[in-house]
Amino acid sequence: MSSNRSALKEHFLKRLKYDPKKDRQEFFDPPLYGQGTFGVRVNKRSIAYILLYSFHGKPRRLTLGSYPTMSLADARARSRHAAQLVEQGIDPGQKKTLELFEYRTSPSVADAVDTYLEWAMANKKSWKEDERMLKNDFVKSIGDMKLQDVKRKQVLALLDNKAKTAPVAANRLQAVVRKLFNFCVEREIIEATPLVQMKSIAKETPRERALNQHELVWFLKRLANPSITVATRFALLLSLMLAQRSGTIAAMRWVDLDLEKGIWDRSGRFEKNNNPVAIPLSTPIIKILQHLKHLQAVKLEKSGDTGKPSPWVLPGRGTTSHQTQPSLNRAMRRLYDTYVADAELVKSEGLLRVAEGYPRPTAHDLRRTATTHMSGRGLGKNVRSRILNHANLSVDAIYDRYAYFDEKAKALDDWHDHLLSLFKETFGHRNWLKDYGKEAPQAKKIEAKPAEVDSDAPRTFMIGGKEIPLSELRID
Repeated sequence: MSSNRSALKEHFLKRLKYDPKKDRQEFFDPPLYGQGTFGVRVNKRSIAYILLYSFHGKPRRLTLGSYPTMSLADARARSRHAAQLVEQGIDPGQKKTLELFEYRTSPSVADAVDTYLEWAMANKKSWKEDERMLKNDFVKSIGDMKLQDVKRKQVLALLDNKAKTAPVAANRLQAVVRKLFNFCVEREIIEATPLVQMKSIAKETPRERALNQHELVWFLKRLANPSITVATRFALLLSLMLAQRSGTIAAMRWVDLDLEKGIWDRSGRFEKNNNPVAIPLSTPIIKILQHLKHLQAVKLEKSGDTGKPSPWVLPGRGTTSHQTQPSLNRAMRRLYDTYVADAELVKSEGLLRVAEGYPRPTAHDLRRTATTHMSGRGLGKNVRSRILNHANLSVDAIYDRYAYFDEKAKALDDWHDHLLSLFKETFGHRNWLKDYGKEAPQAKKIEAKPAEVDSDAPRTFMIGGKEIPLSELRID
């Protein structure tokens, strides 16, 4: 142990080197009463700042940090803070051990996300979307970091990078990350959130895309495209016909449908705003649903499956899951992208607005399209709000799910008749089950057929110019 007559200086530290002949060496300031003895330790691996002090009459030694990572001034400040803790009856060495233990056992970002999602599953209808964003965009980037080590600039860098290609998605990610940190602060997992007063990453323009009359014709024609499945095709069509959220349409259950009375009765827990709602089912809708049920029965019989049929009207792969809104958006994207890729067809038909300022339509735009056209056909605000099931805090809205039922039925019947008339002009008949109710990967072109009488479930389909019995139809 060596002691200097004067306090350690920066130039002295710069000259310090490990001497293998002397092994470990220690150099100290003159001791100060009540402050302990500040010094440095030199060994083979490092030069470290140390403090010798006494706690309850017993000598203690505390490592403050390493040189040159920590400056001499910062080390002295830390030494003075340790001395103050001793005066308060706190052993700084023991405190550091506890803090180190807490740090080592503190959750990583991935751990915190799992804890949050466990809560979200029981409290948020949109927890799956939270899971998708957090796991794909947050955990993949910094999942191994300690949550308490995440800095504001790291979150900003992640969000800015996301905003380069998906500005709206960046804002949604920012919202769920903020929710994650606030959740952890409320439960004392961390002390503070790095997202305090963080503004939205990207500027959002309210979406106003709605298909005009010509684009409705384009949509009805593109729905017959063999690149999408029957379930996806009818999920998109029902989104347009019923003016409901595409995610709600995709999750439609047989148990909520009364086809005899023509009612789709939804519990509040399936709604975004928790309001229950009853949607009238027109004759064209009922025929579509009957057809879908028939196709599911045929598929179950052909597979030889003795299990229960799918509870979903629009099942996904297998019987345990249903269609999803992202899958419907992907289908809309395919319909649009493959169409606009043929510039000559777009120009000759003149059906679709593809100029700048008109983004490609999404599944949710079908809901806006329906209400826009129904309003143009005389639909009043009250009935429109009931069809859309917008938030309404009135007693009538909360408890009477059948309010305005006849008015809604009349408005939807008129809208469906209009769609069928557009379909007839396009395909030459009014039976869209004939063109939408089949899988036809080998069909090259949908040709206009002579007018035919509507039927609940067609017995045969025209595929590739051949008439195929329904019993032999392959349903994927």
